[in-house]
Amino acid sequence: MITLEIPGRETIALEFLLVDVNGTLSDRGELIDGVEERLDELRTQLRVELLSADTFATLESISTRLSVPARIAATAEDKLAVLEELGAHRCVAVGNGSNDARILADAAVGIAVIGPEGVSSRALLACGVACRSIGEALDLLREPQMLAATLRP
Repeated sequence: MITLEIPGRETIALEFLLVDVNGTLSDRGELIDGVEERLDELRTQLRVELLSADTFATLESISTRLSVPARIAATAEDKLAVLEELGAHRCVAVGNGSNDARILADAAVGIAVIGPEGVSSRALLACGVACRSIGEALDLLREPQMLAATLRP
C-alpha cells in the first residue's frame, strides 16, 4: 500500500495500480526501457494490473515478462468496470488515451502520460497529474511525497 498524506485533503490509501499498455508502458508493442525495474519495486506496495486493447498482440508477453496480470480492456467502459470492481478510491490509474480518460478522472489518483503515442486531450483534462513519460509517472509513485506535493490543493 502507498499512503498519500496530502495537506488539505483526506489521506489516500492506494492498493492497486492500473496501467494502460499501448503508448503508455510500451512503444509499438515493445516495453519502454526502465519500466520493468520500476514496476518490480512498486509491486511490493501495489497490486499492478495491465489493461489493454492489445493492439499489437503483445499483452500476454508483456504481462508474463512483468509477472503481473493483464486484462483485455479495449473501451472506456471495460476499463471503468475494472476500476469499479477494485474500488476507485483504492486505485491509481495511468494512461494516455481517450479510452483512459474516465478511469483517470474516477481513480483516487489519475496520471496521464505523454508517451510515444502522445496523450489525448481527454486524458489530459481528466487526470490529476500529467507526466512526460511512464518513467516519471512510476517515479512519482516510488516517491509518494513528490506526488503528494503535486496533488496539494
